Amino acid sequence: MRSGQVVGGRYRLESRLGSGSQGEVWRAADLRLSDRPVALKRALVGGGPAAAAKVRREAETLAHVSHPNVVAVYDTVEEDGDQWIVMEFVEGRTLAELGTVPAETAARYGAQLAGGLAAAHAAGVLHRDIKPANVLVTDQGYAKLADFGIARRVHAEPTLTGTGAVTGTPGYVAPEVVRGGKYTAAADAFSLGAALFHAVEGTSPFGEGNAHALLWRTAQGDRVAPKRAGVLAPVLDRLLQTEPKRRPGLDEARRSLGELCGEPTIGSGPRRRRPRRWAWAGAAAAALVLLAAAAWTALRPEEPPADPPVDGMAVDLIGEPAGADPCALIDAEALGAYGGTRFDTDNGNFSRCDLIIDTPGGDVDVIVYFYRTSAEPREDTEVEMAGPIGVLRHEGEHEECDRNLWLPDGDHVVAISAEQDSSGENDLCPVADTAVDGALAVLLEGPVPRREGEPEAVSLFFADACGLLDDEALERFPGVDADHPVRGFAGWECIWSSTTSDVDVKIRFDRDEPPGADDGEHSVLSGRNVFNEGDHWGEDTCLVSVVHRQFPSPDRDGTTTAEHVRITAEGPEPLEELCAVAMDLAGPLAAALPDV
Repeated sequence: MRSGQVVGGRYRLESRLGSGSQGEVWRAADLRLSDRPVALKRALVGGGPAAAAKVRREAETLAHVSHPNVVAVYDTVEEDGDQWIVMEFVEGRTLAELGTVPAETAARYGAQLAGGLAAAHAAGVLHRDIKPANVLVTDQGYAKLADFGIARRVHAEPTLTGTGAVTGTPGYVAPEVVRGGKYTAAADAFSLGAALFHAVEGTSPFGEGNAHALLWRTAQGDRVAPKRAGVLAPVLDRLLQTEPKRRPGLDEARRSLGELCGEPTIGSGPRRRRPRRWAWAGAAAAALVLLAAAAWTALRPEEPPADPPVDGMAVDLIGEPAGADPCALIDAEALGAYGGTRFDTDNGNFSRCDLIIDTPGGDVDVIVYFYRTSAEPREDTEVEMAGPIGVLRHEGEHEECDRNLWLPDGDHVVAISAEQDSSGENDLCPVADTAVDGALAVLLEGPVPRREGEPEAVSLFFADACGLLDDEALERFPGVDADHPVRGFAGWECIWSSTTSDVDVKIRFDRDEPPGADDGEHSVLSGRNVFNEGDHWGEDTCLVSVVHRQFPSPDRDGTTTAEHVRITAEGPEPLEELCAVAMDLAGPLAAALPDV
């Protein structure tokens, strides 16, 4: 590359602003727009046409982000196999170059950046590397988020941890990402707080040092006490909370920061309608940045509310998880075209709802349930977009046809399936697709409707699966990693792993008909009926069921429902050993259940 060279027949390179092993950034002149100055970043895609296409798609998404505190992306150009990103040219210095600033000034920058970041999140884009060097401050005092990772998601510079690689910069990346969790909007909020901490303290929230030391302190939550933050300290403390859901939403952070600098509306920026195509920012990065295995994340009722909707569409469509009603996503009238319908609302986990369709070819069970995962759709899976919601359709079998709706927060999935027994004669996928259409009609209008009522106070609905076994009880599980359980949706499931074997233990709340004599080896522990059901749920698994309570079905069909706690031990060990672990845990678990 040289000065005077024209890229894409339009952009004349003038001076190189920076370069490194990952590419280079040039100031250039747009020859079609009266030599308007622009910045060109050469992205080393390396992966061929597919990687280059990914850069183009992400540029298209970022082009929808129109906010005065975000460096605008104009275009992408291919030249001699290189992919160039054309961006707004900004005169100014980075936050890293400015040195420390007063708390009120940092608050002003923060309010501006929070507004810009919220606009990006509304378009389905995460920044993933907010740090002082990626914040530009103009001579007029405006802060702009730069380097939004179009190229970075293709040639990411990962920071190695003990278990793999994470994206971000040591000292500024969020603790959950360091620990192998999924990168979310809350992680961007943490990094924003870390950059503002640097602005007033001159250091990251975890001090200085080599990358491994910073990552270790981050994982441990070992933050540096602020000395210069003054009135900014409380807001920084909230943004830098170790638990992601305890951090404020970006709109709340923007308002709080704006009030500190005397401009409560600063950073609000123009509002734009969400683009019809939602970029799989997380999915694109997952193929290029090594993360830990998929994990569940707990959501607690005391969490702050999600960011408000943009033009009627909220990024967080689930809201407070326990209140989300899966039955509200089932269009019984539309599914009635296949036969008579009735709801079955007390089957399986509390995150699930069933609709039974009586057809000439036998009963069909339409199931809708929520789950949360940090996994991503496989790269070879076709994703259809319905507004900001991704639809994955799996090829159906005779007895089942499955669909998944990936919600725009990147964390939650609505699973939809149509099932029948082996004697059924129905074509299930049209039924599943009708159920998908009904669910989308609700989700595209806004968040999942709330449950109309709640179970009795003694129900497992209000219990925390991870809280039923304390450290003393977990010692019965050899090698257990007691400090890092993996939590399911609304806390209704919990998984522990062994550090000395390949055995996992899962606790899951379930609703089913009351057990009978043929449901396994029966015993009574702490007044609870316990059934050792062996490998009933599959090979390499032992299932032990603890009955919590029985009550008349809320569907008023004359049946009785039982709430169970299902304990499963899974691994390559002999069945007897797996069952011994599950039964050892059943005793203290039964004792910990709430009184009925």
